[in-house]
Amino acid sequence: MGMPQNQRDEKNQSIIVSGESGAGKTVSAKYAMRYFATVSGSASDTNIEEKVLASSPIMEAIGNAKTTRNDNSSRFGKYIQIGFDKQYHIIGANMRTYLLEKSRVVFQADDERNYHIFYQLCAAGSLPEFKELALTCAEDFFYTSQGGNTRIEGIDDAEDFEKTRQAFTLLGVRESHQISIFKIIASILHLGNVEIQAERDGDSCSVSPQDEHLTNFCQLLGVEHSQMEHWLCHRKLVTTSETYVKSMSLQQVLNARSALAKHIYAQLFGWIVEHINKALHTHLKQHSFIGVLDIYG
Repeated sequence: MGMPQNQRDEKNQSIIVSGESGAGKTVSAKYAMRYFATVSGSASDTNIEEKVLASSPIMEAIGNAKTTRNDNSSRFGKYIQIGFDKQYHIIGANMRTYLLEKSRVVFQADDERNYHIFYQLCAAGSLPEFKELALTCAEDFFYTSQGGNTRIEGIDDAEDFEKTRQAFTLLGVRESHQISIFKIIASILHLGNVEIQAERDGDSCSVSPQDEHLTNFCQLLGVEHSQMEHWLCHRKLVTTSETYVKSMSLQQVLNARSALAKHIYAQLFGWIVEHINKALHTHLKQHSFIGVLDIYG
């Protein structure tokens, strides 16, 4: 519908894909993008249409999760604008994302999962190149096991992880950058497993210096172990005249840890979207565009 109208009227078009959860919005948006890529092709040998399609498995890995209504539910909204030249060949694209469900990183309801990428990485954790991630199965991590069942029937997380890696490579993400992405994801899992002990006074907490998950977290992110051990359980209060360091209760520490995990993931999500946009960017003159808005139900 959008393509012939775009050519006939020479006007920009947008497709809004709406519906309740599990209705097939993301799949429909994917088919629309595949149609434009197939019908149009790219203006040169840059394979831009392949790159547009490669963004889907990456965004599904980092932004989709199993819910009680849908095994591959988008937990964010996205608007993809596909640019065309005068011959209606694809010359580039740009993606904007909205309202990532950050709470899922630290909490999942019964029979739901965290984002797919966590399970994909755990499934591939035994590969030699991922030895330093110190990952075991998803059941062993608090942030991936709260929903109960960590598997999705008919889905092979290790196989999907290979597709995610291939998509990253196609979009020009170097192997070293991919490893950095996976280190950050693994660090979040280790952070969720750090054992925080309440002291007898009830107003303060501590973390054992021997906590292996804290050690792994610090090594993966390159942060100082003693600093992390201290600031996980303390906060700084700055007044006009003085600066205080105050200990935190167990609940405050758990809340602060959750906030840190969510912030790290949201920043990583934003970086990946930014990198995808750089890979899809063009300096060629855009004649028109077709936008696809996929909002989650």
